[in-house]
Amino acid sequence: MASELIQAGAIGCPECDLLGEIPALAPGERARCSRCGFLLAVSYEDPFGRAFSFALSALIMLLVAMAFPFLSITASGISNSMTLLQTVSYLADYGADVIAFLVLVFVILVPAIMLLLILVLSLSLRRHRFHPLLQAPTRWLFHLNAWAMVEVFAIGVIVSLVKLAAMAHVELGLSFWAYLAFSGLFLLAFSSMDRLTVWSVIDRIRRSGT
Repeated sequence: MASELIQAGAIGCPECDLLGEIPALAPGERARCSRCGFLLAVSYEDPFGRAFSFALSALIMLLVAMAFPFLSITASGISNSMTLLQTVSYLADYGADVIAFLVLVFVILVPAIMLLLILVLSLSLRRHRFHPLLQAPTRWLFHLNAWAMVEVFAIGVIVSLVKLAAMAHVELGLSFWAYLAFSGLFLLAFSSMDRLTVWSVIDRIRRSGT
């Protein structure tokens, strides 16, 4: 079944709107737009098992990232440490309410919701089951990707740490490394849920009546 997950058919390029034919892809093959080179589809061996494993691992890393100290800063004999969730409260305490809200929603909540959707959807499709109630969440999964700022936050923290290291002693906690692992696993989990593969399998399930 893996070699038949992506069936031949026409698709419009999301980048340049060119309408083209997508050939049936074997595992490991990719389809790109002939005009702009945009990646249209990618085929994996057991994509939903892959997505489920990455998503579950990412959720575990996110829980670890929220449970332990993120980093500690020592300057002039004064030391202070904080967790990932405390970064949100500290931003709010210093008057950056909007930034605190954005960090909470787009760095923690939206990625967590996306991972839960990937878990439910990948398990459902791997068992060749798709409930009609999952149709709207499936659409939202791909829409929410534009609002997930996991890697942006990780890069921003690393850049900030480089500047802080010149002014104070910075000690990275377990939460920091867990969040970096979460960032990588999150990207792998979402990339495994190829849009064309997902909707091709959903369409096949509907036509089969199971």
